[in-house]
Amino acid sequence: MNRKRKIAVVVTARPSYSRVKTAIQAIKNHPELELQLIVAASALLDRYGSAVNYIKKDGFEIHAKVFNVLEGENLTAAAKTTGIGILELSTVFDNLKPDIVVTVADRFETMATAIAASYMNIPLAHIQGGEVTGNIDEKVRHAITKLADYHFVASESAKERVIKLGEEPDFVYNTGCPSIDLAKDVQTSNLDFDPYQKYGE
Repeated sequence: MNRKRKIAVVVTARPSYSRVKTAIQAIKNHPELELQLIVAASALLDRYGSAVNYIKKDGFEIHAKVFNVLEGENLTAAAKTTGIGILELSTVFDNLKPDIVVTVADRFETMATAIAASYMNIPLAHIQGGEVTGNIDEKVRHAITKLADYHFVASESAKERVIKLGEEPDFVYNTGCPSIDLAKDVQTSNLDFDPYQKYGE
């Protein structure tokens, strides 16, 4: 019997969790995959809206936590936080030995994930590359694109940008943003909602 492939998903902020929640669920439900959920950086901090309670409420097991946010709220702290993230995530990846690492979007913590996985020769999948914002996030996003092996973009224009950056078209997939699944669920639940049944006439 073939062993399950281990998929490490790194969540570094609460918005990132909401973006990939349905993808995480799909990995968990797949009979040939083993989910390794890693929560790091601001996703662990209450002042940024810790994602941990939401993750546990949704029934996911957290396999590792990485506390790497340096106080300061300035550019120096952001740069150092990235460095600490590389150190800590490298240890986590060495312990979990994933077959692939999944990272989301464009924050500096995401850069740490990409660098750690790349230097450890672990295939990297990047969600939401190829987008344009005109700030430091755009530089980070494009840098992660060059480090990633698989690209799951949210639009055709994003797909074109990733390919123009030199990535192999066969490994660039326009899946849309996974959070659209949540919007669909809300829409479906609203269509099924009967106010008279709940509140009476």
